[in-house]
Amino acid sequence: MRRGVGWFGTVALTLALGACSGSSNETPPKPKGDGTVKSVATVVSGGTTFRLPFDAALSPDGKTAYFTALVDDGAALLKSPVMGGAATKVADLVGPGSLDVTADGRTVVVADPAVESSTGALGALVSVSSSGGTPAVLSGTEGSLPRGVAISGSRVVFTGVDPADGVPGVFETTVGGGVTTLLKTGLFDPSGVSIGSGGEVYVLDAEGDGSSTRRILKVASGAGTELVKGLRVGFPSGLAMAENGLNLVVASTDPATGTARFERFGLSGTTAGAPVATTIGSFDEPAGLHRAALSDTYAYVDSGASGSGTVFVVNPQ
Repeated sequence: MRRGVGWFGTVALTLALGACSGSSNETPPKPKGDGTVKSVATVVSGGTTFRLPFDAALSPDGKTAYFTALVDDGAALLKSPVMGGAATKVADLVGPGSLDVTADGRTVVVADPAVESSTGALGALVSVSSSGGTPAVLSGTEGSLPRGVAISGSRVVFTGVDPADGVPGVFETTVGGGVTTLLKTGLFDPSGVSIGSGGEVYVLDAEGDGSSTRRILKVASGAGTELVKGLRVGFPSGLAMAENGLNLVVASTDPATGTARFERFGLSGTTAGAPVATTIGSFDEPAGLHRAALSDTYAYVDSGASGSGTVFVVNPQ
């Protein structure tokens, strides 16, 4: 009887040790990035295929860059492999600015303030298959003159104006259409936008009517709270949330030299490290900035770099 108990005890101990041994061999999860700039590389520069790129966003895996730019016959959505390769046209557009990619990588949503809807309203968000096709207007965004756009999960948040009264605001929709107002009070000229892990929204807005400097506002529960001010940015202004959800990255210019740089702030508005000008500091026309959904990798645009504009990748995987 005692031998039986001992045998079962030995088996239990062996199984427990095996379980512990197995768990010790498991690979710990990779820590999420905090927005620190480790490297910057060129994806593609303008020339014969395109010029004056405005904004860029990455596929969820960070391997493909989608961007808006001017082309010989107008404007277009283009794409290019991040690790090098020619840019190819995805769709024709009218007067695009900001864009972002859905979490499944199948759809690109573009803010086109120049597209005209069937009702004659000017400006709307349009969706385009990432494999190419004809842009489709997102229902409810007609006449919104959209400026910035960001996607997180099923949420599509954008800045623009309320078609009903022309008042600037921050709005939310989905790829299926329908619009909800997040904020219309106390805004002057909202542009770049990003979505926080807690559901809050961050937006770059002018500090005052006609002001040349920008501030970061946190939008939550129908109210806006100013976090940072005195920023000098381009158009479309670049604002992105770091992978860890704790830092904001802004594409700005140095007020003393006018050259491009990245600035990083905590969610309370405190500075998170010194500004970085690696590679991009040679240029002075910062524009869009978006992070890939699944990594701490960013697509960044300087509209005048190398003469015709350049799409960069920050922290390529």
